Amino acid sequence: MLSVEKAKQAVIENVSLLSVENIPIEKSYGYVLAEDIYSPLALPPFNQSAMDGYAFIFDDLKNKLPLKIIAEVAAGNQYKETLRSGDAIRIFTGAPVPLGADCIVMQEKVRVEINLLHILDTTLNPYSNIRLKGSQIEKEELALSKGTKVTAATIGFIAGMGITSIQVVRKPKVNVIVTGSELQKPGNPLKEGQIFESNSYSISAALNSMDLSADRIESVADNEVEVNAIIARSIETCDVLVLSGGISVGDYDFVERGLKNSTVEPIFYKVKQKPGKPLFFGKYKNTIVFALPGNPAAVLSCFYNYVYPALRKMQGFSSHFLKSVKLPISTDYPKKSGLSNFLNAKMDKDKILPLEGQASYILRSYAIADSIIYLPEESENLKAGELVEVFLLPK
Repeated sequence: MLSVEKAKQAVIENVSLLSVENIPIEKSYGYVLAEDIYSPLALPPFNQSAMDGYAFIFDDLKNKLPLKIIAEVAAGNQYKETLRSGDAIRIFTGAPVPLGADCIVMQEKVRVEINLLHILDTTLNPYSNIRLKGSQIEKEELALSKGTKVTAATIGFIAGMGITSIQVVRKPKVNVIVTGSELQKPGNPLKEGQIFESNSYSISAALNSMDLSADRIESVADNEVEVNAIIARSIETCDVLVLSGGISVGDYDFVERGLKNSTVEPIFYKVKQKPGKPLFFGKYKNTIVFALPGNPAAVLSCFYNYVYPALRKMQGFSSHFLKSVKLPISTDYPKKSGLSNFLNAKMDKDKILPLEGQASYILRSYAIADSIIYLPEESENLKAGELVEVFLLPK
């Protein structure tokens, strides 16, 4: 069996970046940039009014005389002449500042009498209330780095530079297979000995939290022929195949044999961890394969610690694993050395609380957890106040 650290390293070493595609920015949410983006223009592209008010020459304030309002300029228009001393222009938010003007006073801090402007604001400075050309970004300056995730703000920023399409890493195609003759789909009546299937729902939701989705979700009974067939069919149509259940050593666990029959190259099988010891990771051509245990809490622990970083590396993220922090554990926690532990946990102010119900079949505690405590295999009985590593779950 591998240690958790070596298993994680093996996943990262055996996962490759997916291909690059050019897509319209309106369809790019959730993707990762495959190129650096440089601004083709300065933003703002001109000195721009930051508010509704009046543009004038700052040095005119020394004369303390009313200024003559000679014109107005709204957003989308411009005053084409150079402003002269003693004159002012009515201006609106977003409009170009006239040549010669170097200050704007907001409309609430003036008095206007028959086209004469009296400035009441005594706090003005040169370029007050003016967004200077290039103050957001200069022309040809690096705007966004390769590896940046495209968000709503990212798309808006790119659109503001006049860019309509970008190079991104394509999203992985993920197929999910859930095994187990005892499983029944929620909404159907349970027969004696059956339980409702939940793993496909958890995996699908975990993918959604990454702005991904499963291309295909299938279920199969614990039948060797059927397991072999579904693996052989599904593995040809995806970048990542995720299975749950049937990977242990019971008489009805056929997944490992099914993967072998499909010539999947094993990278590792079994990790020194709790929950989720019977974890398989392998490769078939350009497809990576994870066979997770069947117990629901073990499925999520394995997903977040192994599948999650693999998917992030495939998409070009610069960081792969869940974010982590060090926090003092809020209570004593009994542990034997030999296996690493992943504990469902909840942050409580400046401490971390391991939740009740840590068994691999229990999702009740996971349902309210916001983090996972990681206890290395060599660690033993912890005392309240000891610092522990905490992985933050995606929101």
